[in-house]
Amino acid sequence: MKVRFLGTSSAIPTNDRGLPSILIKTLGDSILLDCGEGTQRQMIKAGESLMKIQNVVITHLHGDHFFGLLPLIQTLGILRKSSELHIIGPSDLEDIIRRIENVTGSRHQFKISFDEIKISKIFSLNKFLLEFFPVNHAGFETYGVKIREKEKPGRFDPEKADKLGVPPILRGVLQKGYSVKLPNGRIVKPQEVMGPPREGPVLVYSSDTRPVESVINKASGADMLIHEATYLNELKDRAIMTGHSTALEAGEVAKAANVKMLVLTHFSARYREEDLAKFKKEASKAFDGEIIVAKDFMTINL
Repeated sequence: MKVRFLGTSSAIPTNDRGLPSILIKTLGDSILLDCGEGTQRQMIKAGESLMKIQNVVITHLHGDHFFGLLPLIQTLGILRKSSELHIIGPSDLEDIIRRIENVTGSRHQFKISFDEIKISKIFSLNKFLLEFFPVNHAGFETYGVKIREKEKPGRFDPEKADKLGVPPILRGVLQKGYSVKLPNGRIVKPQEVMGPPREGPVLVYSSDTRPVESVINKASGADMLIHEATYLNELKDRAIMTGHSTALEAGEVAKAANVKMLVLTHFSARYREEDLAKFKKEASKAFDGEIIVAKDFMTINL
């Protein structure tokens, strides 16, 4: 799983930071988490293919998290995208997009399917499982999301294959999960040469929120928690008023959830790039695990 940050600012872009958007990729599948204004340009600058976007998740309907979606759809139409675009978001999202398309005369030939976020449902995509949960963003309908990459095949054991007499040309078939027939007529099943299935990595994205139990519960033991840190703790009162978190509070959530890695993002435009080291220092007062301050175009491999 590759996690690429396309925009790490909150509300207002800066010279160095675009509006919120994160690209999650694995072989054969991709998810765009939120789509702030300018996301498609960020993707182009990052060398990421717009045409390969398969799924878009919009966590809530504040403009900095979805105002880039319609321009992206328009561009995909101009580029003659043929494959389906799957969008998951709050209940009003489809109506908003359809209305704007009608008013502006936007047309595209590819299919767009919408799914409404439901906290009781596990969304199964090609390579990912998604679970949504409510968070606390000043009373505005907002969701966090837990993303688990589906089980991977076990590791191939060449020694077992040698003992069974499996020729090299057939080993790739076994690794893909198919049985093979040897020249002597014996059938070899994948489980005879493969180790047990491996669990995929788990990522939790908090979206915009105050510290909340739902994030702690869903992120328990996760490989990566991406948690908003809009302010430093000196502006905690403002964080409370606007439904956001401080870097220290993000560290406290990471500690409570016992995650392996905390990634801070969604920084207020009042902070310059040279200020961001303070966010890591503040979060480390509560969390002694790995802490990364996200920057635009940064890629983290899980």
